[in-house]
This record gives sequence, C-alpha cells and structure tokens, in this order.
Amino acid sequence: MKLDLEELNVDSLIQMLKASFSFENWDAMIEIADKLHEQISIIYENNSNLIRGPKLKRSIPYYFGYSSCAKGIALQKSGKYDEAKLCIQKYADLGWIVGLDEEAIYEVEYYRNIAKANSYVIDLLEGKMGMLHKYVEFIRKSDDEELLPGLITILESSIIHDYSVDWILKEFKINVDDIGEHETIVNIRYHEDYIYLLAMYYYKQENMYDTINTILEILLLSIKLDDDTGFKKSAALFELLRDHADQSQLKVHHNIMKTIIEKEFTRSFSSRIEFSKIHS
Repeated sequence: MKLDLEELNVDSLIQMLKASFSFENWDAMIEIADKLHEQISIIYENNSNLIRGPKLKRSIPYYFGYSSCAKGIALQKSGKYDEAKLCIQKYADLGWIVGLDEEAIYEVEYYRNIAKANSYVIDLLEGKMGMLHKYVEFIRKSDDEELLPGLITILESSIIHDYSVDWILKEFKINVDDIGEHETIVNIRYHEDYIYLLAMYYYKQENMYDTINTILEILLLSIKLDDDTGFKKSAALFELLRDHADQSQLKVHHNIMKTIIEKEFTRSFSSRIEFSKIHS
C-alpha cells in the first residue's frame, strides 16, 4: 500500500524515515526516501542560489545525503546489496551542490565518511573478510554514534559467515556499556538490535547460557521502552530456546511475563476509569 506523502515537508519526511527504521519497515523507508529526494531536488532547483532553502531546518546537502543514505540502508537490510551500493555512490560525493557554506561543507564531508563506512558494511555482509580490520579501525577513529551501527554490522557478518569476533566485542564492551539507553527512536533501535544480534552470535557459538541471559536483557529493555518490535523478536527467540534455559533463567522469564500482565492490567484499568469519568 502506497503511503500518502504529498502534504509532508522534508523535515516531516525525515521523522517518518526515523520511525520506519525503528519499526524495521524497509519498504516504507525506500518510498519515503525517494519522496524526500524528489522534494529536496525541487527545492534546490528553485533556490539554487541558496544553500538553505525556505523553511528548512538544515542545509540542502543534509537532505540529499539523508535520503540516499536512508534508502541505501533499507536496501541493505533487504539484502539488495548492488542497489545499496548505487545509493552509497550518490551520497559519497555531494560536492556538486553550489554555494556551500561551513555547515554545508560539514554535511558533505560527513556523508563522504559515512559512504566509506557503508561500503565496508556491504563488503563484510558479502563475506569479504579482508575488510574487517579496516572497518574496525574506522570504528576506533569515529565518534561514539558510529559504534553501535558498526558492531551491528560486524555481528551480522559474523553470524552469516560463521566466524568469531570475540576480540572485537571485548575491545568495545566498555564503550557499549557506557552508551546505555538513548532517547531517540533510532538509537533505541540500534541498542536493541545490537543486544539481539549478540544473543544470536552467542547461539551460533553454542554458548547457550549467555544466549538466554542476553535475550532476557532485551526483554527487560523492550518492556521499559515500550518497544513492541524488540519484544516480539526476543520473546520468539526465547521460546525457541526455552529448553536450554536453566531454572534461574526460567524464573527471571516468568517474572518478566508477570510484570507485563500487571502493567497491562493497570493500564487497561486506568483507561476504563478515565472512560467512565468522561461518560458519567
């Protein structure tokens, strides 16, 4: 079903892209990203003498870069690596935009670096293991915001191609623990995806104890954050591996499920009270 995007401005489309990423709706991301690219192209063509078009919160290169990057990520997540590479080429060089000021130059350079990193990502997902050390070095030199996406890629690649990345997880463990829970839906999704993939990695390594404990960690986090996507995936994974859980882990799981029932009952009861007040 096609989305109704006609009345939305570019900044609203950015927010929709972030929400679609959070819900892992890759088809929606591609559609929204195409619309964002279309709209920012029209704005740029009509205001080519301005680096910040009318009513835009950010500079024009930001929107061109964001649209291509978001679409590339959605294609990558859908396993369409060749198409994702074409998107990477688009935001690797935004220097063709005229009238760049200091902010716009920063955006051009930012997306150039992201394109380099995402090229490594595609290589790793395709099984080109020679890129692993280069990608780790990129993570070392990058800002903290690149850490979780980077570790997610490494875990995905290791799970698909069945190799150990214990040395990488050990090196960056303190950094990940420091990140904690973030407010934005994108960072929440990254954090939960990392923990989920870590559980899958432990499973591939036949480390059932850490697998179950990590699943329980995701369940607790997803409940705290009211994240249905993370909860559904982790709940399903626990049921598949229930026979591998020891008694203490089963008890923790039981208490988590009990907390959910109590939370939902309280929420439902409160709603009924409010409804009765309105209609009394």
